[in-house]
Amino acid sequence: MFLFLKLVLAHLIADFVLQFEELYQLKVRRFMGHLLHVLIHAGVTAILLFPYLNEPVILLFIAFLTGEHLLQDLTKYSLTQKFPAKKFLYYIVDQISHFAVLALIFLVPFANEARALPGSQSLNFLYRYPPITGLFIFFVLLTFAANYTLNSFYVSYVKGCRPFHWITSREMTVAILERTAIAAAVILGRSPFLVALSLAAGLIRLPFKDLRSWRDFLLSAVYSLTLSYGFLACL
Repeated sequence: MFLFLKLVLAHLIADFVLQFEELYQLKVRRFMGHLLHVLIHAGVTAILLFPYLNEPVILLFIAFLTGEHLLQDLTKYSLTQKFPAKKFLYYIVDQISHFAVLALIFLVPFANEARALPGSQSLNFLYRYPPITGLFIFFVLLTFAANYTLNSFYVSYVKGCRPFHWITSREMTVAILERTAIAAAVILGRSPFLVALSLAAGLIRLPFKDLRSWRDFLLSAVYSLTLSYGFLACL
């Protein structure tokens, strides 16, 4: 699982954390946006697989992932433009397909080998200890990935939603803060009282008229609770 977890983290960082609004808009308008996106994927993957870059099979695998990701993204965007009502379906199928392709790393003989980074012991502890990678994966799923997932769901199934529902900078920040507070109460506090108290994080929506939506908050809170308890079950 070692290399697979690193690939999943690289994918999530490049697909969500580093896919800023300007890049997304460039992807919509020009092929150059898609090319830049997959090059970011390749760069992040190379960084997280740095101790393995002396293996030709890893270099070939990164090149394969880059080309495959480009082809898959172009297909998804073409279908989304033709059938925008099915955006959420295409989004889910796209992500599942990406993870399935990443799982091909299990065919590499040293897929479970935890090689060391050049550097300090503390840095290597962060790199080589799988639960740390799992925690980073959890955090990206909880924050940036959640907003894009909910946006796709709303655009596809919720009437009257805004085109950029969940992913404007202010809205994304508020949602990330409230989900992080709830997740921290679940994982660190592990007390029903603290978890209930953490729901007060939704009050940060009050100063913003356009964000005062109980439906949005409840969906965000349920997402955070489900993911957090699921993460605890995997520990």
